[in-house]
Amino acid sequence: MPRKIKKQNSQRLGRRTSKTSGPDADQLARIALDLFAERHFDSVSIRDIGRAASVNSAMIYYYYEDKAALFCAAIESAIDEAFALFAKHCDTEKHETPAEAISAWFDVHVALYKRLRNVIKISLDCKGIVGTVPEANEPIKRFYRHEKEILQKLIHQGIKGGLFHEVDSAVVATMISTILDGVLARAIFLKDFEMVKTVEAFKQTILLYLGYQQQPARDAVSRALTKVGA
Repeated sequence: MPRKIKKQNSQRLGRRTSKTSGPDADQLARIALDLFAERHFDSVSIRDIGRAASVNSAMIYYYYEDKAALFCAAIESAIDEAFALFAKHCDTEKHETPAEAISAWFDVHVALYKRLRNVIKISLDCKGIVGTVPEANEPIKRFYRHEKEILQKLIHQGIKGGLFHEVDSAVVATMISTILDGVLARAIFLKDFEMVKTVEAFKQTILLYLGYQQQPARDAVSRALTKVGA
């Protein structure tokens, strides 16, 4: 009989205490994320995931009650990884200025672009399966709330410290998040799209818009835009 999934914290079970071979719960979630992003929720079976992970389906049911629980865990896995890197690299205590923290925030998205791109693709799928897996929307909403909070905080600190112009931090944070989603989404459909260069150009443009001039921002923007063929 399938094991019950804890409702709290991403609906994932913990790792088994006994030593076993094969992937654990988090590794299965990572594998599932790629499959769900490559295809669609309805077209991916537990058996497909088992084959991709080189395990028997029973191993998956040890950790997850059903495919819906694994679907939610796949989303949570990518989001948790993003949150951990945000905390590690984007804390203002680790940088001399909020501008450097914002720069690190962009760099985290580049480092995680495949995982976050898959979250975006899965998010679009969620709209079509909301009746099947309604709980899948909550971690996605949580990701965007947390992302906005980070950006707003950094922008506000830059304004308060005199590094940035007076802007509506909530509006700018939403704009950055939305445009970056578009960049990652384009990377899904256009295999030759230069995502890294585009993110760099966007980062420099945002810093220039915010009025950050402690580095030759105008020259950096010009070089970045030239690289992406703008």
